[in-house]
Amino acid sequence: MKRKRSYTAQDVEQLDVEALLLQVSVGCIVAIDVAKTKFVAAIATAAGEVVKLVKFEHPRQTAAFLTLLRRFQQAERKPVVVMEPTGTYGDAVRHQCHTMGLPVHMMPPKYSHDFAEVLDGVPSMHDPKAATVLAKLQAIKPARIWKPEGDPRRDLRAWVDQRRPIARVLAIYHGHLEAMLARHWPEFADYMDVYRQRSWFALLKEFPGPHATTAASEAAAQTLRKASRSHLGDARVQGIIDSARSTTGVPMTTGEQERLRDITEQIESQTRRMAAVDAKLAELVGRDVVLRHMATVVGPACAAAIESLVGSPLDFTNARALEKAMGLNLKEKSSGNTRGHMSITKRGPGEVRHLLFMAALRLLKDDATACAWCHARKGYKADQKIKAVVALMRKLARALWHVARGEAFDPSKLFDTRRLDLASHTTHRNTAAPTSSSARAPGPYQGGAAIE
Repeated sequence: MKRKRSYTAQDVEQLDVEALLLQVSVGCIVAIDVAKTKFVAAIATAAGEVVKLVKFEHPRQTAAFLTLLRRFQQAERKPVVVMEPTGTYGDAVRHQCHTMGLPVHMMPPKYSHDFAEVLDGVPSMHDPKAATVLAKLQAIKPARIWKPEGDPRRDLRAWVDQRRPIARVLAIYHGHLEAMLARHWPEFADYMDVYRQRSWFALLKEFPGPHATTAASEAAAQTLRKASRSHLGDARVQGIIDSARSTTGVPMTTGEQERLRDITEQIESQTRRMAAVDAKLAELVGRDVVLRHMATVVGPACAAAIESLVGSPLDFTNARALEKAMGLNLKEKSSGNTRGHMSITKRGPGEVRHLLFMAALRLLKDDATACAWCHARKGYKADQKIKAVVALMRKLARALWHVARGEAFDPSKLFDTRRLDLASHTTHRNTAAPTSSSARAPGPYQGGAAIE
């Protein structure tokens, strides 16, 4: 009877290195399961058979583990390191391995997940087993070799990462603002777009709510005119003041007024931070010719996210490979006579898909051909508009592969215009994507210039 597979790991400082060297005489695979502090490494033969599981605590015992790898190098065992790209906990060890001249392979986590039950017939997963799975997979299908990113891409990634939490905070506070205005001043939305306009910052900070606005109507009107630099017409300013007097909303308490003021201050602060980050991203994007080409289609923020989180379109062999890396390729689950519905895989960074979704909405607004194509899709009128936008995202992703190589972006090439009714969409501008941030129609949190 076959003995049950054992996953016992030995401490790296108690390891008999000489005995281990005899077991991997030809070559070896070092598969590392990454954690916050407790790492497990599987030492395997070139065929993927694990001969020893080693555990070490990072960073306290990392030097001892690196010494083990260096001993393998000196004994000409040609160690190959494999790990998963999970978070940043393994980056330090990966950097040290690369500095030592060891090839580091990055195995997709999905492969490990799917192979778990194949290995021993049990779907469970734990650190020693994960390391064993990585070693076996590396022998069957070697993963791609990791290459360190250059400083420009790392800087770009840093600014993209800085932008993400700002956008989330803005979304949260805008949600709170909409809820409060709907309860206490529902008419306010008829006169001000809180996503695209900024003159309301000064009004709600100084006069938080309809009651405070009514109590000092002349001062409130003057505040609005000054904040908008007189871009708001007298009719609109007077309409806001009149709506405060006749609002149907619930009267606000003192505490609710203070909360509205705080929400306004938070949105103003985060909006300024977002504008500064977007300006820096636009500057970095402008330095690279490929990014500049992409930015004309999807905007600087989206172009920077694709470059830093997915990779340069120039690194992909075809447009569909880029689409797959963004998680926009389709998957289907069908069996027998049952045909499952199609959906995107959503692999890869969600931030890229979010920004590409906003870029698709802008194209849908600006381009008559894109608008006509979405309206012509089957099921568009059956409350499936999101599917049409996602389909447009997929077309944009494939177009970016060509745009990055210097081809001019022409939206008409994305569709079969012979089947489209363009006459009913003449109100949309039938032009290519705008080439400047001021010309683009900015969506929420996209860093576009606000109107007053």
